[in-house]
Formats: sequence, structure tokens, C-alpha cells
Amino acid sequence: MSRSGRTENDSGDDSGKEQLGKTRVTGDRTTLLKRVSLKYGIDGAVGFAILARLWQLLTGPVTQLLLVWSFSKATQDYYYAFSSLLGMQIFVELSLHVVLISVSSHEWSRLSLVEGEIVGDADAKSRLISLGRMMLRWYGIAALVFATVITLAGLLFFSQTPLTATAVERENVAWLTPWIALVIVNGLQLPLLPLTSILEGCQQLAVVNRVRFWQAVTGTLGVWLAISTGFGLWSLVASSAIRLGGEYYLVAVRYRRFFGAFRLPPAADQVDWQQEILPLQWRIGVQGIMLWLANSLPLLLIFKGRPEGEAAQLGMTWTILTALQGASLAWIETRRPVFGALIAGKKYRELDELFFRMMRMSMLLMTLAAFSFSLTVWWIGTRSEWIFERLASRMLGVGPTAMFATAMVLLQYALCTNLYVRAHKRDPFLLASIISSVSLTAFQVWLGKQYGSSGVAAGYLLGIGCVQVPLWTLIWVRTRKAWHAPELGDG
Repeated sequence: MSRSGRTENDSGDDSGKEQLGKTRVTGDRTTLLKRVSLKYGIDGAVGFAILARLWQLLTGPVTQLLLVWSFSKATQDYYYAFSSLLGMQIFVELSLHVVLISVSSHEWSRLSLVEGEIVGDADAKSRLISLGRMMLRWYGIAALVFATVITLAGLLFFSQTPLTATAVERENVAWLTPWIALVIVNGLQLPLLPLTSILEGCQQLAVVNRVRFWQAVTGTLGVWLAISTGFGLWSLVASSAIRLGGEYYLVAVRYRRFFGAFRLPPAADQVDWQQEILPLQWRIGVQGIMLWLANSLPLLLIFKGRPEGEAAQLGMTWTILTALQGASLAWIETRRPVFGALIAGKKYRELDELFFRMMRMSMLLMTLAAFSFSLTVWWIGTRSEWIFERLASRMLGVGPTAMFATAMVLLQYALCTNLYVRAHKRDPFLLASIISSVSLTAFQVWLGKQYGSSGVAAGYLLGIGCVQVPLWTLIWVRTRKAWHAPELGDG
């Protein structure tokens, strides 16, 4: 009996020790994971944003290979030209969603979400509701204008005979119906944009980014299916339709109770559009239009004035680099609502501590990504296998790729400082943005006409490095000193 008892006790001790060991290991792992996440600024919002970008980075090469394999050079030219022309949405939307994130984040500093409903300061809640109702009306009109104007702009642009004699194949691409469908689907997304922007400002990024991660996954699979089954340019329509479904789910299902409060008129204080929205909106809107000209006009000119396939080369390289930039910007972009709340509370030291830490991480990641991509392009160019030769023929060479990559690293710094300043619900970048965008456009068009895509890359690097970054840095330094003094010194 004693032996039996001893055995049971021994067994129990061993079991207890084993369980304790497992608990300690699990706890240590959890603690380690939290420490790593804290050190590198990874929370739920950033984590899903990073996952979405990583998914795009991992699947992007597969998509590009499918495009190379399934599309003719002419169809690929249309594929990237469609995406660039859709950017004309900025002409009717005027970057208002950026303003909404900033304004709503200031109101949310006095509010919270309890069981799906907004609770907190009555005036702040009323102002948030008035903001949402106002923006729904604005974006409803914008959607109608967008559908009409962008459809006509595309019909006019694509129906004209290409300027190059070698571009005969483009005339045989069935682009009309996919273009109209693409504009309609994107137009339906516009009324949802202010609502999802308000969610971002109200610090719901963890949920929003989780949904967008699954949007990215399903969107990619949808595009692959459409491309591989011969749907051609309809693959863009499929991607937009999936994105529309995700945005609708956020607004009408996941946050149905949140937006239920927006059905009734505001009960107290309201946001003054003329005083609080318009001064920032028109500045950001003008800058967005100028930025579209700088980023999209060169590709459209290449489409019209250069041999078939060159627009696709530029578009593919640009798509990959902007995806890399989006991934590295996730560290700091997802902090926009937090920046707004810290500014509203005048917690400038906390603001700067968070900002500088996130900016260093963002810059490091973009630098590594740009260098790795340039090295990969160089390596592909040294291979003789047919798949690499075909892929290399659809991408820019290592020279222009390296110039674009270097410009993107420099731009990363400027984007971080711009986000910091705009989080204050102010925008002193108007003149500097116009000057830099005009310079970027002029350099790219001038050099692009002479040297094609290589000239565009050189012009982009020249404009970013010599004009935009110096101007934006100067503004950031001056505004930070003026707005936060005497509380802060240099960061």
C-alpha cells in the first residue's frame, strides 16, 4: 500500500513538474513574443497590415509570371494603363479619406467602443456622427461624377490610335467592356471609403486590416483564376469586386451597430466642414492630383509613345516597388490614429518617441527591400533559362530599377515626415508639393521622351532626391519646432 501510494505520489509529482514546465515554456514563449512585438512595434493593426503586404510580396511574383505567361505585351500594357488611369479618382475624391482619418482620430480620443456601440463624450460622438453623414453625401456625389468622367476619359484615351507603328496588336485587345465594368465596380466602392476611413481613425485598424488581409488573399486567388482561365483584363474587375465585397462586409456586417448611430442626425455639436475640413482637404486634394500626374502620366505617355511592352515593363517594376513601400510603411501608417490622439492630448514627447522609433524601422525595411529587389533583377538578367529570359524581357533592367529603388528609399523618409505633420490636422505642404510634383513630372517627361523608361527612372530619382525630400524635410523641421516648442527639443 505504501509502495502504491509512493508510486502515485511520484507520478503526481512528475506530472505536476511536467505541467509546470510546459506552463513556464509556454509563458516564456508568450512573453518573448510580446517583447519582440513590443520592440519592433508590431500590434494587431500592424501585424495584419504586414501579413497583407507579405502576401502581396510572396504572391506578386506569381501574378507577374502569370501575366507574362498568359498576356500578350499589348494586353499587359492595357493592364497597367487601366490601373494608372483609375488613379484619376483623385480628381473627384480629392484625398478626403486622409482628412477623415485625422479628424475622426481627434474625436475618438474622447470615445470608445463598447459591445459594438459608440460611448463617451456626447459632443465628440455628435461631431463624429455629423462627420460621417456629411461625408456620405459628399462621396455619393463623387461616385456619380467618377463613373461618368473616368469612363469617358478612358474611352477617349484608349480609343485613339497608338502613336507607335509597332503597336498594331493593341488595336485587337478587347478593352471596352472590361474598362466600363471596372469603373462601375470602383465607383460602387467610393461611398464606402469615408466609412472605412472613419473606422481607421477610430482605432479599429486591427479589425480593418484583418479583413483587408483576407481581401488580399481572396483577391489574389480571384485574379489568378481569371488570368489562368483566359478572362484577360476582366481579372482587374474580379479583383475590384472582391475588394468591394470586403468593404461592404466591414460597414454593413462587422460594424453594423457602430454605424447604426449614423442613421440619426447628430444631437449636439457638429463638425464645421468649411472651417475644419475644407482648409485641409483642398490642400491635400491638390497635392494628390499633382502626385497622380507625377506617378501616372509618365506610364500613360510610355503607353502612347513607345513600343509595345515598354509600358508593361515600367508598370511591373513600379507595382513591385510600391508593394515593397506599402509593406514598410505599415509600421508607421497604422499609427496615424494614435498620433492624432497623442496630439489631441498634447503628449508631444510620447508622440515623438513613437514616431522616431517607427520611422527608423520603416526606413530600415524599405532600404533592405529596395536593395534586395535590385539585386534580384540583376540576378535574373544573368540567367539563360527561358523563364528568366522571358521575365527579364517584361521588367526594366537593373539600371532603371536601381534608380527607382533608390528614389523610393528617399521618398520613404519624406512620406514619414508628411504623415507626422498631417496628423496635426494641418497641411503646410501645398506649395512644396506642387513644386516637387511639377518638377517630378517635368523631369520624367523630358528625360522619358529621349531615353524611354530609363529616362523616366532618372527623372524620378532627380525629382525626389533634389526637390521633394529637401523641401518636405525643411517643412517638417520648422513645423515641429513651431507647434511643439518649448516642450520639445530635437528628436
